[in-house]
Amino acid sequence: MTDKQTTSITPEKHEQLLSIFGRLLPLVDSLADKLRLLWILGLLAAIWLFVWCYVLKHYALGITVTVGIVALLPSLILARFWWALEELKNLPDIAGDMVGDAKAELRASVQNIRAGKVPKLGFFSAGKSLWSIGAMAAEARELVGSYISVATLVNPFMLVLGVISLFSVFLLFFVGIVLAFFV
Repeated sequence: MTDKQTTSITPEKHEQLLSIFGRLLPLVDSLADKLRLLWILGLLAAIWLFVWCYVLKHYALGITVTVGIVALLPSLILARFWWALEELKNLPDIAGDMVGDAKAELRASVQNIRAGKVPKLGFFSAGKSLWSIGAMAAEARELVGSYISVATLVNPFMLVLGVISLFSVFLLFFVGIVLAFFV
């Protein structure tokens, strides 16, 4: 037997689910791209700070490792958000297992997003989008149940950590630039 569960939902829930997914997919796609870029920048900034402390300034290894770990924490939090958003991109397959005919509509929506027919988010609206995605994911979780694991995106504590991590990566990148050119 397979582990796939099929459930029948009412047409009202079907329409509500399609509406939520239609609003959620463009945000998820755009924010996942931005978070991946910020995750890479944060990782590079943490590596640079480690190299600067240990190789250029000859700080002790314990201090350097501590600085490296602290600088890496915001990137790890952003990586968790990125991974959760990448899992949400599989909504057409998940919805197809649940509602059958919604699969084609959601696939068309994903193809439009990938074709660039949806406006992308700017970096400064990424923090606001985390809250929007969290609210819509909470709605979808109520409708869909256990099909989608969105705990990271629904948890308010993790959302606060995500926003703080966004600003921390910008700060680390700025500090890395200052250390490279002025110190």
